[in-house]
Amino acid sequence: MAVYTPWLVEMIGSVDVPHEKVNGWIIDYFGFIPVFRGRMERLAMKQALEVLAQKGIIGIFPEGGIWDAGGMQPQTGVAWLSEKSGAPVLPIAFGGTQGALAAAFKFKRPLLTMTIGETISPVAPGDKKDRHTWLEQYARQVMDAVYSLLPSDQRQQIQQIEDEQFELQISLLDTENRPIENPSHLIIQHPVALAKFLHRPGILKIFRSNLHLPIAALQTLAERPSPTQIASATQLVLEVLQTSNPYLLSYRFGPREGEAMQLGLQELLALSQWAAGENLTLHIDPIRRFTLVAENRQVVQIQQGEFKDWM
Repeated sequence: MAVYTPWLVEMIGSVDVPHEKVNGWIIDYFGFIPVFRGRMERLAMKQALEVLAQKGIIGIFPEGGIWDAGGMQPQTGVAWLSEKSGAPVLPIAFGGTQGALAAAFKFKRPLLTMTIGETISPVAPGDKKDRHTWLEQYARQVMDAVYSLLPSDQRQQIQQIEDEQFELQISLLDTENRPIENPSHLIIQHPVALAKFLHRPGILKIFRSNLHLPIAALQTLAERPSPTQIASATQLVLEVLQTSNPYLLSYRFGPREGEAMQLGLQELLALSQWAAGENLTLHIDPIRRFTLVAENRQVVQIQQGEFKDWM
């Protein structure tokens, strides 16, 4: 059994995608318990329980990541650790982190805050037949506690969204800009899942920034990249999903939706390759509709957003 220094925080961090350079330097210096998200990481959980058994402290993101803060489903890891160890959970919120590193590199002083909340009692076991439900409820309680500690302006930025819906509009044009009918065997069969994927900048950022793949065409569809560019970017994404990281989408969106997204990408690849071979123009418009609860306002978004780094 490894021995841990009880006054240090042992972090749990992901290794399913490479970290950004600066984050990587920090992680390499301090170390962490590695987790490949989407898999049953028994070794990582065992190491975390060893830390807690020695009265150590585990640091964990209750959402399992920061790619869509406030909009992700709770991950039960924090609840599972609390249940197995009997350890309470101390919610902590960090404010002012967005853009902080960039400001520091420009010799500015970013205002960072750390707000510590009230300790949450360990998980109280419920009905064993519905164990997953009460683990999720505890994880949600932890997440809500963290977000309640954020500065008010930062809470407003993480606006609650309801009635989120997606659709996909596709246009094919010949060399004289005349509409061309989409062949029946190349019609996208998973348009909703594909549109949702294309409107998740935190996911697209993984391929472009973390994996350093040239997939800009999928992030800038409003700029009308060529079918060849779309096909090339889609092929690169699919290679990652089919080889090195098959759990990337299923972990973040669930097995069913993750599979639908991957199938939609395969269909987009076939369509864009055909359009390129026929010397056609291909316009892809993913559309996102949602309601901002605080403003009671409906929003229609076609322009894809950009991911803003945590630091």
